[in-house]
Amino acid sequence: MKILVIGSGGQLGQEFFKLETAHELIPLNHAQVEVKDPAAVRACLQKHQPEAVINLASFNRVDAGEDQPEPAFTVNALGALHVARAAKEVGAAVVFISTDYVFGGESGRRRPYCESDPPAPLNVYGASKLAGEYLVRLSNPRHFIIRTCGLYGAVTSHKGWTFPELMLRKAKAGEKLRVVNDQTLTPTYTSDLVRAILAVIEKGKPGTYHLTSAGECSWYEFAKTTLELAGVQADLEPVSSSEFGAKALRPAYSVLQSERLAELGLAALRPWPEALRAYLVEKGEVPKTTRAGQGRGPARTGEVPD
Repeated sequence: MKILVIGSGGQLGQEFFKLETAHELIPLNHAQVEVKDPAAVRACLQKHQPEAVINLASFNRVDAGEDQPEPAFTVNALGALHVARAAKEVGAAVVFISTDYVFGGESGRRRPYCESDPPAPLNVYGASKLAGEYLVRLSNPRHFIIRTCGLYGAVTSHKGWTFPELMLRKAKAGEKLRVVNDQTLTPTYTSDLVRAILAVIEKGKPGTYHLTSAGECSWYEFAKTTLELAGVQADLEPVSSSEFGAKALRPAYSVLQSERLAELGLAALRPWPEALRAYLVEKGEVPKTTRAGQGRGPARTGEVPD
């Protein structure tokens, strides 16, 4: 299958091109196609004539979105519309990457969100992604909306760090780490995610899918497990989100679970501690011979995510 990957220079985009796959993957970075320009998007897709388009372009600065809603909606909603429409014109399927932040409005919830649960975003970023979902569904019947959560991988993000990288770097520097313990999610390894996205596309059944690692944890538990697996000592303090005064509200609980993967005959992604260990092996932080759950010593941990 000939697949265009828009946003190939980002963390998730680069992960696709580490794969050995029978698909013909064509990378397109921001300089090559601007999703905010419908004419440019249309010309690009007409030129390449893909069978599928994976749209990874995203405005994902969550706090900045509160002060700058226009860029968030221009990229995450209108940009998604332009790509979906252009894909339909050339007979291609479209993949739109969404987020757990379309949920979170239910106070006190502790049951994972499935694809059939009604969205209720708490911040502009989540609302802009939800708007993108609706526009993609309206514009292209061959749509795959992928909701995921807490991405990290061996490729460093545009921020210059992924959450596990930041924890290990600060811990090794002897810094005290303070991590929020009142936001529960599922961190997801990008290497696993890209394989799952391609598997869903190959099945050819359009719709909305939740693709995250299995299980759940707080950011504090994520950090603590990272350091324990790597055998790195750190001074960790669990704290509440209110101590950081972020502009955008974050869901207290935004764990995703799929009720649709089984319909395709696909297994759920592996549990997040297992995926985290695989990531640490890939980064050279843990020897391949080290068994999951065995570090080189006890650890304490911390820090707040972006």
